[in-house]
Amino acid sequence: MSSPPPRTALAKGLVLVGAATMIGNGAAYLLSMIAARVLSPADFGALGALLGLLVIISTIGIATQAMTARRVAVATSDRDQAEGEAIRLSVLVAAAIMVGGLLAAWPVSAVFQIPVIAVATGIGSIGFVVVGSATMGIAQGREEHVRLSWAFIANGVGRALGGIVGVVVLQSVTGVGIGVLAGCAIGAFVSYRLICPGRWAPAISVGVMAEFGHVVHALVVLFTLTNVDVLLARIFLTEDQSGEYSVGVLLAKIAFFLPNAIIIVLFPKMTGGRSSRTVYIATGLTAVVGLVITGFSWLFGDLVIRVLGGAQYTELGSEAWLFALEGSAFALVQVLLYARLATQDRRAVAAVWAALAALVVVVSLWRHDSVVEIVTTVVVVSLGLTVVGLIMDRRHSPGVPIPVESAE
Repeated sequence: MSSPPPRTALAKGLVLVGAATMIGNGAAYLLSMIAARVLSPADFGALGALLGLLVIISTIGIATQAMTARRVAVATSDRDQAEGEAIRLSVLVAAAIMVGGLLAAWPVSAVFQIPVIAVATGIGSIGFVVVGSATMGIAQGREEHVRLSWAFIANGVGRALGGIVGVVVLQSVTGVGIGVLAGCAIGAFVSYRLICPGRWAPAISVGVMAEFGHVVHALVVLFTLTNVDVLLARIFLTEDQSGEYSVGVLLAKIAFFLPNAIIIVLFPKMTGGRSSRTVYIATGLTAVVGLVITGFSWLFGDLVIRVLGGAQYTELGSEAWLFALEGSAFALVQVLLYARLATQDRRAVAAVWAALAALVVVVSLWRHDSVVEIVTTVVVVSLGLTVVGLIMDRRHSPGVPIPVESAE
């Protein structure tokens, strides 16, 4: 049987991976929506800070998938070796994360007023996320969209269902942490058995750790920028206001992660060194998705907030479109700047660092007295960084962008 035409295969991949990301991310939003109704606003603010922290740490998993997908995509006769090294690396990184979580649990708990067990179990869950991400990177590099889709569902739904059971049974942020830990372990096991059972390498090749370190650095900085606002809100706003801000962030995350399938599927088409047209297509499609969700939030903000957080947060409705615009702008940033980051463009990383520093300084010293002040500051920074990304993409030759996958 002949293989389908390239456009047909691409369209099929977009549909499959798009559906899987919607299911997986939808399950994550369902966890937050249920938690918003089970927990008090103060406790939900603590959960929002915890989830924001976990998204930042989970960029290690995104980096693992990114590097794995690239190495598998370009491998020829040594593909099995590349896949085995990815699994070995992910297990070593997972162990380090779990130990680090135990050591960091108490100080993080004290700073952000989050239960210490919730912090320890939440960070520990990222270890399993890293292993699951390595398996998804293997499927992505092979362009096995069906297996990639099922693995994404297994990891995303497993994590969310575990958290939902935990918050409903224990009625606490700690319950979410314990449930998420169990769910991530199940998801990683399922995806490993589905994609690469038995894959393992006795050692890791020279250069792999250096490449991994660069990708982690780039992604951690970017995802810190996209999640630091909820942590700043937890510090500067009242507990009830931080809970309100956490509901708005749910909408920002939807706008940020909804276009992910576009870059995931188009990534293998960008590995040949002539990726300009593909980057423009990804940018255009991402912009369209952002305009749709921002416009909808502007017209029906009260409805959106009521669905996401419940009736107690409806006063946030008039600002809903700002959170949608924030997430949409950051979605464009990840398409435009990742192309530069993957080619070792230090100026791209520096631009993200500058944006992160500017956001933290402005919010900490000036604009932190209300939800509106913080979110409008984030919008200005995100739109400014989008412009920088457009300028960089036009001035420099196209490279091999990092594939983006949602951890949250």
